[in-house]
Amino acid sequence: MSVQAAPPSAKALDELLALGGLAERPGGPVRMTGGDPYFPTTHRVGDAAAAVLAAHGAAIAEIWRRRSGRRQGVEVDAGAAALSLESVLLLTRRGYPVPYTDLAYPLTNFHPCRHGRSIHLHAGYPHLRNGLLDLLDCPNSLERIRARIAEWDAFELEDAVAGRGLCGAVGRSAEEWRAHPQGAWLAAQPLVTVERVGDSPPEPFRPAARPLSGIRVVDLTDVLAGPTATRTLAEQGATVLRIRPPDRPIIPAFILDTGHGKLSTVMDLKRQPEAARMRALLAEADIFAQNYRPGAVAGLGFPVEEAARLRPGIICMSLSCYGDGGPWRDRRGWEQLAQAASGMAVADGSLAGPRVSPVIPNDYVTGYLAAYGMAVALLRRAAEGGSYHVRVSLSRTAMWIQSLGRISPRPDGITVPPETIRALELTRDAPEGRLGFLGPVARFEETRAYWELPSPPMAAHDPVWPAMPAEPGGPAVPVDFSAPR
Repeated sequence: MSVQAAPPSAKALDELLALGGLAERPGGPVRMTGGDPYFPTTHRVGDAAAAVLAAHGAAIAEIWRRRSGRRQGVEVDAGAAALSLESVLLLTRRGYPVPYTDLAYPLTNFHPCRHGRSIHLHAGYPHLRNGLLDLLDCPNSLERIRARIAEWDAFELEDAVAGRGLCGAVGRSAEEWRAHPQGAWLAAQPLVTVERVGDSPPEPFRPAARPLSGIRVVDLTDVLAGPTATRTLAEQGATVLRIRPPDRPIIPAFILDTGHGKLSTVMDLKRQPEAARMRALLAEADIFAQNYRPGAVAGLGFPVEEAARLRPGIICMSLSCYGDGGPWRDRRGWEQLAQAASGMAVADGSLAGPRVSPVIPNDYVTGYLAAYGMAVALLRRAAEGGSYHVRVSLSRTAMWIQSLGRISPRPDGITVPPETIRALELTRDAPEGRLGFLGPVARFEETRAYWELPSPPMAAHDPVWPAMPAEPGGPAVPVDFSAPR
C-alpha cells in the first residue's frame, strides 16, 4: 500500500486502516491532499473527514478487488472533505438556497447559568421545544428563556432536562469530560466497533457493475449522521430504502441533503401489518442501519438479535450521541450536544462562553465512520461469514477529532479553494425542482462514486425491494491473500 499524506491525517488514516484490518491488504494506493485549517475553528475537522473518507475508500477499493480482481487508487482532498461538513447548508433549488428551517429558535443555543457555566439546549423538533418550555415554565421568548435559565445551576438543569427525556448538555472542558463517567466509558471504546454477533456462511463478493451493487440497505435513520452513512453506501451502488415513521417531524433540508441515491417510504412500525412488512424487508437485506436513541428500535421489536435471526449474515449499524453504554446511554442527543459535552465547544470558546463549530463535524464524520464500519463488516462477512453489529457515536467522534490536535483557526471564514468547490458542485433534475448539491468527495481510478437516483420526496416509493439489475455472471473472483499487495 502507498499512502501519500502529511501528518496528522496520515497517522489518523493508518489508525483507521489498522482498526478495520485493512493495513496489510487494501485494494490499492490511497492518496490525500490538502490540510487544515479551512474554517474558523481550532479543530482539525477537514483532516478528520479526509482520513475517514480515505479509509472508507480503501475498504471500497478492497471490495472492488475482490469483485473484479483489479486494484484501483483512491484520492481524497481535505478541502473537499471539509466542505462536505456543511453540505446541507449549500443546497440550492432552481439556483436559490434551500432554507435551513430552525424549528427551535430561540431555545437551541448555549445559555448562561449560575456560577459562570453554560448549557446547550436543543429543541430541533416541536415536542422537544414544548417540553423544554414546560420545564422552564416560560414562553418561547429569548429574554424570558435566558432569565429562567440564569436561575439554574447548569449541571442541575442538565439532569432535569435528561430526566424528562429532553435534550441538553453543559459546556464542559475536554478534561472535565474525560473525568466524567460517560466520557471515561467512551474513552475505553473503539472509535468504530465492528462486533460479530451471529454465525452464517461466508458471502463472497461476485462480479458486479459497482463496488456495492446488490447490497440492500434498510435505512431507519433520522436527521443527519445516520442518513449520511447510508448515503455514503448509496454512492457506491448500494440499494438503500429509507423508512420514516409517518408522524416524525422533518427538516426538509436534511431530507434533501441525505436522500441522494435512495428510495424513500413511510411505515408505522407500531402497526402489526407494517411491522410484518419490515421483517420481510430485513429478511432480504444485507444491512440494517438505525440511529435512534439506544433501545428505541429494539422496543419496536427489532433488536440486533432479531435482525440476525431473520437474516443470518445481516450487518446492523447503530449510531447514537453518547454510545450504548455508560450512565448516559439512554440520553437523547444531537451534534451540538456532543460538541458541548466533549469539550469541543469550550475549546473554541471558553467555559463561560462555549461556541459551536461553524460546520457540522460530528454528524458528517460519524456518518462516514459508520459507512466505513459497514464496509469493513461486509469484507469480514465475505471472508469469514457471520452477522455483525457496527457501533459509532457522535461524542466518541468528537473525542477523536480533538485527539488530532489543535490549530490556529481561519479568522475569515471558509477558505476552501474555489476550484475544489467547483469540482464538487453538481445539479440534477429532482422531483421538487432542479437541485444543486455537493457530490461525493472520494475519487476512484476505476469505479466512479455517484448517486443513481435523485433525492426523493418522502413516501415516494413502496416499501418493497426493487428487482436487482442484471450483473456480470460468473463465480466469486478468487483472491489470494498470501500474495503481496
